[in-house]
Amino acid sequence: MEMIFYRKINVKSPEKIITLKKPYESKDVPQKGDLIKDSMFVDPAKIEVISVDKNEDTYAIHLRPVEISYATDEHNKNMVNAYKANGWESDSY
Repeated sequence: MEMIFYRKINVKSPEKIITLKKPYESKDVPQKGDLIKDSMFVDPAKIEVISVDKNEDTYAIHLRPVEISYATDEHNKNMVNAYKANGWESDSY
């Protein structure tokens, strides 16, 4: 089945929300609270919300957001580029 991982990065100053997503295939059915490992995570990320599109046989997996107190626009671009280099997608930058 197809899954799409979603992760939000909330930058507090200046205020910005960056949404990232990563497609993933698995035979396992995810559960809220499960931990997901990824090359971009130092520690596994916890699943917070799961929604299912039965018509598309797709699971949307929303991971715990990342909170950042302050980041320059250049830092945000570099962070998004690091995620993209590890198979994630973003409409930001």
